[in-house]
Amino acid sequence: MPALSPTERRLLEVAIDHFGRFGLDGASTRAMARDADTLMSSITYHFGGKTGLYLAAADHIAVTMAGFVAPALEQIATLFEGIPKPADARRALHIIVAHMIGVMVKDETAAIARFVVREQADPTEAFDRIYAGIMGLMLARVAGLLRIVSHNRLDEHAAKLRAMTIVGQILIFRVGRAAVLRGAEWTEIGEDEIKELQAHVADNLEAILDRLERGGSA
Repeated sequence: MPALSPTERRLLEVAIDHFGRFGLDGASTRAMARDADTLMSSITYHFGGKTGLYLAAADHIAVTMAGFVAPALEQIATLFEGIPKPADARRALHIIVAHMIGVMVKDETAAIARFVVREQADPTEAFDRIYAGIMGLMLARVAGLLRIVSHNRLDEHAAKLRAMTIVGQILIFRVGRAAVLRGAEWTEIGEDEIKELQAHVADNLEAILDRLERGGSA
């Protein structure tokens, strides 16, 4: 993807926030241009119009999410040499899950989450673009690791469903943030809270992996 100009980058950041809050139909190009401190004509010039900006925002989300998870993928790449072992796959899953929790609670992911949640409820071409990026890759990666842990007893379909349940318990900390704060009686999610969340989810993951490796149903 070619480098973005400062105007393009600012428009995309503002667009993700506005589209996430108001949807494609409800978002105002005038308001987006104003908040990006540029002319309305910049939207047409750079993106061809409102729909083009919406799809470009989806592409930008895919790229941004890939950047967020890249450190975890780079870390687990060093674990596998030769025939993949269940112990290595378990370690890789713990790395991915812990990293994703840290990413999901960041303030930077709030606007992205609103955009993606809207697309989950009423998917458009934008969702296809997001899923074709890191979202689909991560689900496939987690599913593949689960199959290794299970000594390939899990078929591809079952592994993907299990992967979604694992990722789903992480997403709640972003899309259900208000409920998490209220239920945990927290005022914020800082470093200490992140460590606590990571510990609890790690316990859940261990229970699932233990059952899979023994051949039971997780």
